[in-house]
Amino acid sequence: MAGLSACGPSAAPPPDSVPLPDGVTVGIKQYRLDYAPRALEISITNDSDDPVTVTEAAFVSPLFGDDGTVWDRDVDIPVGSTRDLRVLLGTPVCDADGTVADPEVVFQFRTADGAGEATANPADVFGTVAKVTAEDCIVEHTAAVAEIGVSGPLRVEQRAGRPVALLDLVATPTGAEGVATVSSVGRTTLIAPEGSGDSWPLGWRLDAASGPLSTTLAIVPSNCNPHILAEDKRGTYLPLAVTLDDGTAGIVPVDVGAEVRAQIYAYFADYCW
Repeated sequence: MAGLSACGPSAAPPPDSVPLPDGVTVGIKQYRLDYAPRALEISITNDSDDPVTVTEAAFVSPLFGDDGTVWDRDVDIPVGSTRDLRVLLGTPVCDADGTVADPEVVFQFRTADGAGEATANPADVFGTVAKVTAEDCIVEHTAAVAEIGVSGPLRVEQRAGRPVALLDLVATPTGAEGVATVSSVGRTTLIAPEGSGDSWPLGWRLDAASGPLSTTLAIVPSNCNPHILAEDKRGTYLPLAVTLDDGTAGIVPVDVGAEVRAQIYAYFADYCW
């Protein structure tokens, strides 16, 4: 993990503040539950000789707007312990020119000797910032070219003696410049294409001249493990494989929305049990 040092006007401690104990380090990461809300975990490890209490922490990066959240609750970090502080990321800042500054974590703390403030360039061993930025920006650029969503309600029909759910996926170009090619929709932890295969092929080319496009996805459960439904977090976000005209490729998740999500859950339960 990266070491800490005070830097910049925002990190300057008041004259009577105490220094951060040696051995306190900071990193950033994401858990699976952080993906949908675009949250980030600020991990603070205390390998010093004394307990530390973090009273406030903020993640700061030129790749994200200043509308993110700040951790503002006291968290005790005993010696030899790590605590993860969850914050929501700000609006993505895409198309940045040149090299951007490294992200920082600015936090306030308290020890037995008093209170202080420190700034860290956090260790990012999993490449979280690069990953989130790439995902955010391909979503933003795709949305600039076309609005993509589902058109409900979910329909169910019998095929070969079993219920198959049908859901319409619709794309409407915005008229803006650019091209987004959507090659397929991948299966999720919850739903899969009827028959074999891990995706629904599309082959859509979306641009100002393409006009609206739509397709019907024939859906069955990925499997009938009850834990999949009970613990679902991303099973109703359709992963679109998108390539932009500059060659950038990635996954654009499409949220089916609360109403269709409830219908998919009901269909899953009816199909499996």
